Amino acid sequence: MSQEATNKAIVRRFLGAVESGDVEIIEELQAEQCTWWVLGAGEMSRKAYTDAVKDMLLNASPRKVEIIGIIAEGDIVAAEIRSEMHFGDRTYANEYHDLFVIEDGLIIHGREYFDTSKVQAFFGQQGG
Repeated sequence: MSQEATNKAIVRRFLGAVESGDVEIIEELQAEQCTWWVLGAGEMSRKAYTDAVKDMLLNASPRKVEIIGIIAEGDIVAAEIRSEMHFGDRTYANEYHDLFVIEDGLIIHGREYFDTSKVQAFFGQQGG
């Protein structure tokens, strides 16, 4: 399997874990030194990012994470993603473009872009 195919498989596994709520896999696939940059939040540590993902996942059911497109070049994988998270009778849906940097089989950096107006419309109503 090529490096690109292997790296895409890692990203697919990571996003699959987000959909299934498998926090153990989410943590397993990030290097200890992993960092994130998230639109609207800026730089985040591995722990801050993972805690934010866990907070959302533990409160949303069902969850849907669909990869619309995925490309890889060397150690970089770009994915276009559509998600839908259900919080009781309310549904949060957004589209993302995530960039993952993979090293030695682990995510060492991620960049996440999404529609901030959808975040504000949904989460802003809850004061968070």
